[in-house]
Amino acid sequence: MKKKILVLYARYGSGHKAIAEYVASYIATHNDYDVKVIDITDYGNKIAKFTIKLMDFVLNHHQEFLFNVGYELADNRISSFGNNKLVKGCYDNKHLREEIINFNPDITISSHFYCSNLITYYNKSGLIKSKLLTIITDYCAHEFWIRNKNSEDGYIVGNKIVKEELIKRGVDHKKVYPYGLPLNITKINNLDKEEVIYKRYNIKNNQKVYLFFGGSSGGSMYYLNYFKAICKLNLNKNIIFISGKNNKLKNACEKYVKKNNIKNIKVLGYSTDVLNLMKISDLVISKPGGATVTECLEMKVPMLLVPGIGGQEKYNARFIARKKYGIKVRGIFSFKRNLKRLENNPSLIRKMEERLNTLDNNDSIVKINNLIKRL
Repeated sequence: MKKKILVLYARYGSGHKAIAEYVASYIATHNDYDVKVIDITDYGNKIAKFTIKLMDFVLNHHQEFLFNVGYELADNRISSFGNNKLVKGCYDNKHLREEIINFNPDITISSHFYCSNLITYYNKSGLIKSKLLTIITDYCAHEFWIRNKNSEDGYIVGNKIVKEELIKRGVDHKKVYPYGLPLNITKINNLDKEEVIYKRYNIKNNQKVYLFFGGSSGGSMYYLNYFKAICKLNLNKNIIFISGKNNKLKNACEKYVKKNNIKNIKVLGYSTDVLNLMKISDLVISKPGGATVTECLEMKVPMLLVPGIGGQEKYNARFIARKKYGIKVRGIFSFKRNLKRLENNPSLIRKMEERLNTLDNNDSIVKINNLIKRL
């Protein structure tokens, strides 16, 4: 009888989904397992839908203070207990229970703490008997992730620093695996040649390339001022600005470029060619989301990290700055000042590249697959 692997995620940000879907795809392709993927937010009640809308509001309207306060206040045992209650109230319903119980997983892999909390509850209630692996998708250890640490069979974390943080907070060191966050290595190993990428985007290959991720859904215009700031600096660089699915921002940026007759900046919308663009980039400008940071580390591209929504992203930026793989900025003034520094001192980027090149290549997914076999 085939072993059953359940992969769970919750749609609070794109990183949890991307990691879950890639892990599921790899495991299904490389093993004779029965693999099932569930987004628990598809089963949420009205309260759950409200929490998703609230998160979208925070992301789209850049409510950093609001998010930071909530994030820090919840980073303790008492507050996280309330979070467990919230998860059960939002997602523990007949439909999701039936889906999981009928599948009856041998191992559950979770990329969101809500999912981990739910499986722990079902295990303790005797509804299922599943081993539980949780992938912590950021470079910090919040109490939400470790609320049920004694019931977890393993944590996959980004590096040894996060492992040490978990151990300090009472997690058994034998349960923590600093494998790095899983990336689609097949895609990375099969990228186009640089000259092909330059030609595709009509980019001069005798100039450095800065790749700027400024998009977010919901029509947020937060990064428009950053876009205008980099335009006004008139840098001797090819600059590619990706607005994602935010058409309002894309239109505003295109209008600004046309009005000011700017020749060295390209504005793109949603792109599935991000890794190829990273390959030709000398610097990535982005908010410090876990997935983007991981891709930059693997692609060995230095980072200039603009303010995100705080919380875990604040700690992601702190990690990158501490290891000197990139620079974090605090606002528009800091953004312009650091771009000028990089323009006047090219050796700063070279030094970041040298540090990044000492990193091992990411084979997290292979290690996770082997861990599943052992379990």
